[in-house]
Amino acid sequence: MYKLLMCSLLMLAITAHAQDKKSLDSVDKVIIQAIIQPAEQQAATNEPAWAAIGQQIRMTYSETQADRALTKAKIYYYYGKNWPHFSTALVHYTETYEDKYDFPLMNKNANFVLTYSANPREWQAAQAWVKTAVDKEPGNSAYKTTYDSLTARINGH
Repeated sequence: MYKLLMCSLLMLAITAHAQDKKSLDSVDKVIIQAIIQPAEQQAATNEPAWAAIGQQIRMTYSETQADRALTKAKIYYYYGKNWPHFSTALVHYTETYEDKYDFPLMNKNANFVLTYSANPREWQAAQAWVKTAVDKEPGNSAYKTTYDSLTARINGH
């Protein structure tokens, strides 16, 4: 009976977390479509005025929602255009908002950092994400390869 109750509570928590993330993602999408994308289009070939966009978002949404949506927008905006800015935004988003137990996602993001970042602090953050994955799934060679590559980069090899 106790095990059944604990299992039920765990499933409830997982379901609530998934619904909460889905709700946050939906608000992010609205903010990006209604505020950020028009501002990016208006900026044309210039970089968007991120601070002004953030202020506009904060007039209606919370600080957290503004940060989430702006950071997502920066990840997409800087991809292929400015790798240092892309990496910084990706690390911030992953550290702040991603599920550290979504090991495939952590490995994917860590590989982006490994490939595109020149910042040792970002390598260390990515290494920590993948270390959790390696510790929990030691037989996964992809996680181990990413971890070893980040470790070598950090150690200067």
